[in-house]
Amino acid sequence: MSNATAIKKRPLLIQLWWLLRHRPGHFWIKAWGHLSFWHARVMRAIFGCGAGIDLDPTVRLQNNRSLLAEQPHARIKVGAHTIIYRFARIEAYGHAKIEIGECSIIGDLRIASRYKVSIGKRTLSSWNVFIQDFDPHPLEAGKRRRQVEEMVSDFRPAFGSFTPGAEPPTWSFPGDEILIGDDVWLGANCIILKGARIGAGSVVAAGAVVLRGEYPPGSLLAGNPAKIIRTIDSDPPT
Repeated sequence: MSNATAIKKRPLLIQLWWLLRHRPGHFWIKAWGHLSFWHARVMRAIFGCGAGIDLDPTVRLQNNRSLLAEQPHARIKVGAHTIIYRFARIEAYGHAKIEIGECSIIGDLRIASRYKVSIGKRTLSSWNVFIQDFDPHPLEAGKRRRQVEEMVSDFRPAFGSFTPGAEPPTWSFPGDEILIGDDVWLGANCIILKGARIGAGSVVAAGAVVLRGEYPPGSLLAGNPAKIIRTIDSDPPT
């Protein structure tokens, strides 16, 4: 066991002292991070989590603004002991439901959902992971043109007037739920899109783009579009 690993098992003040001596730059990052988790917890105690958001009391959320559940129907639920770092953005719109299982570690993860995103227990999310269960824009150029013009005309502040060229149709967002099993590792810069169902114990490699499909437990997924490279042998749970 390395000296740094042994120090991590010591009380917080010992950890901070060791960092101050050996890694002074990391000392301030660690101290600020610890305080920000406490600050977010105090703010939740005073103002609540927000409508539609259900956090287990043991969840460690570094930035309360990471979670957004559009009212009145969207819901977000996070299980016990999960850690969500400050750059995560987890957003549920319409009637969407987002669930994150217990003991998960969520880094720089972006979830945008209009259907359902279910993430299992002990999920490990690396940096710049993107999960989206719907298509935000039409494939047809004419429909997309009208949508973009409508978005531009509605944007505020407006520095001049703009009138869309045609009345936009009622927009729909085609999509399908995303299911991710227990004990999955989501590598850096991976993308998971609508209809993906990833089995327990799988690994999504860095930069992989996972499209609609059933991926059995223990899959190592890599590439664009992602394919099963091999099956991972899993240790039995203890």
